[in-house]
Amino acid sequence: MMNILTTMNSSCSKAVSFLLFTLYITTTPCECYSIPTKSKTLPKRDTTRRETLSKLFFLTTIPTIVHPSNAFAASAASSSASTEQDLILLKEAYESLTSLVDNWSRATTSCIYADIPRELLESKNKEQLLEKASTFALFDKSTSVTSCRKTNKIVRDYLGVTGKGPLVGIEKRLLKRNVVDAVVDDLDDYFAEVENFSSSLSKASSFSYTAGTADFDSMNNFSKDESSSGQDESNLEQARLAIVECQSSLSKIVKMLQLSS
Repeated sequence: MMNILTTMNSSCSKAVSFLLFTLYITTTPCECYSIPTKSKTLPKRDTTRRETLSKLFFLTTIPTIVHPSNAFAASAASSSASTEQDLILLKEAYESLTSLVDNWSRATTSCIYADIPRELLESKNKEQLLEKASTFALFDKSTSVTSCRKTNKIVRDYLGVTGKGPLVGIEKRLLKRNVVDAVVDDLDDYFAEVENFSSSLSKASSFSYTAGTADFDSMNNFSKDESSSGQDESNLEQARLAIVECQSSLSKIVKMLQLSS
């Protein structure tokens, strides 16, 4: 029995001695004095393993240490601001479409052209035409007739296809998570109206583009005092009908988001 206790005491002493030696090695500065060589000597270092590891840990972790509550508050504030901005843009999009529909004739008619009176072009008035042409470079503008053409430029700006206005990127905005979370009515109804709106917007964009190159009144002048011909069948009129559908769907969407329309 005594031999066993003696052996245990000896083992414990060795273990304690080993631990003390290890602790001494890790905490005592490693003083490496210069060793003579043929060309140069090694510089003296005054540091420890523990100090090196501590500095490395401090430098690599301090930029990422953020209080959890502060990070959550900042994220919540950013999300709230983003949602508010999206809802404001949706309301402005509805108001823009309403303004376009209410002022359709003025928005789609451009009266910046001047035509020579037809009677001056008749052969019997040749001398008079030459006289008017000598007054100015081409003709006396006081005798010119103001004419108009149908235009799709303002319509396409309002639809957002030219990168202008609140309708730019509206289809993606309607499907953003923070906007969908703001819906107070049934989500199935919301997504149905979003689909209707996207379909109508696509038609309006397509018809308005074609109107600029295919409609008769977009390529030919008509008198300012006259109305354009073929309104019911023109691409621009089809674009107007599609925009009215867009306005109707967006009005319902705005109400689902509890935005006054």
